[in-house]
Amino acid sequence: RYLLERLRYPAQLEHRSYDRDFAIRGLVFDRQRAVLLKLSYAHAISPDTAFLGRRRLSEEELRGMYGEALQVDPADVLAHMSILNDLFSLSEACLLADVVQLALDSAIAFDAASLFADVSKAISWVHLSGHLHDAVAKQPQLYLHASPHLGHLLGEARAAGKQLFLLTNSPLSFVDKGMRFLVGEDWRRLFDVVVVSAHKPAFYLRQTPFRAISGSGEFVKWEAATRADVDNRRVLTGGSLSELARLTGWTGRQVLYVGDHVHADLREPRRRDGWATAAIVRELDDELEVMDSDTYQDLHQRSVTVDRLLQQVQCSGGSIGMSVADVQATLDGLEAERDRIRQQVPFLFNANFGSVFRHRSDSTAYSFQVKQHVDLYTSRLEHLLACNADHRFYPTRCKLLPHDPDVQTNSSCGDLRAEKAEEFVH
Repeated sequence: RYLLERLRYPAQLEHRSYDRDFAIRGLVFDRQRAVLLKLSYAHAISPDTAFLGRRRLSEEELRGMYGEALQVDPADVLAHMSILNDLFSLSEACLLADVVQLALDSAIAFDAASLFADVSKAISWVHLSGHLHDAVAKQPQLYLHASPHLGHLLGEARAAGKQLFLLTNSPLSFVDKGMRFLVGEDWRRLFDVVVVSAHKPAFYLRQTPFRAISGSGEFVKWEAATRADVDNRRVLTGGSLSELARLTGWTGRQVLYVGDHVHADLREPRRRDGWATAAIVRELDDELEVMDSDTYQDLHQRSVTVDRLLQQVQCSGGSIGMSVADVQATLDGLEAERDRIRQQVPFLFNANFGSVFRHRSDSTAYSFQVKQHVDLYTSRLEHLLACNADHRFYPTRCKLLPHDPDVQTNSSCGDLRAEKAEEFVH
């Protein structure tokens, strides 16, 4: 509505609706070329995961735009590309593609950066105007996933002596409506500290005191919040990371903070105060379901076999009587088969952009950020119920190089080391 009524966009846009299957988290929008694409952690472009509007670009078109190497300079990413990293970005990516497509269909000349700015304003307006909060609060059952185990998890944590806090950018009125729906009328008794209107990620960077909201919730006190406000379980608003540490004494690895946005939630508290972090990645359920499918398992086994044969032919072809020409021809055939497999796998996840976590044989930019800034990740917070209250997590940084000693502390790391060794060889 913002684009149509405030910015007077063409009425045809009203006939386009959100397509939940179009985009994935972690895409980037090129503000120079109006291209929506997925990058690897090294800023490589996969030729089959780039769209201009709703049309998939050909490899030839992409090479004309980005060069033969299909590699984006990191400086260009910073200067001209916007990363769409959270779940709200799915609707933003869809709207961007629709607006670009509308401009192309209508032969309207446009500046990609300006269109991006307009769409960003529209997305921000939905949040800041209160329209989104009002719609969700009015009918929470349409927008929130009921979780019968969430209250149980929080109650179990408190019973085990854990101190819990809620830190959100949303206002108290909206938080109260949502938490009453998810946990129950007395949800505030589950938390030692509740912080609303925090304005993350600025919350982690500034030096700002909290203010306390009155017990009735009707007004915000004028003075800075004190330890007494914390002890009396008053809801806090604004504030900063440094103030939270001062009022509570919570610092470093004793804090486990759970969020769903790597940059807005998790990166800064981990870097600045050493918090342990856990990411909620809802797409993980769908990704694991695909990985358990017979089709994926067949392609995976074929890929493993091809990788093993590549290494064996490269290392032993001559010793078993193969000529140099035969070795090269066999390697060419195996590499072609590996490419065919890699072209099939991504679209088992999403028909347009593939996996949230994988970019052919590499990690996506989003996956790499999770590895950098997150200690634990899961699709749902309630999965922690599978762990005892006194369970200790020992996150393993699986960053072994092929020559590193294989320390047998984690089977997944051992598998990763073997995988990397094969990649290193060929």
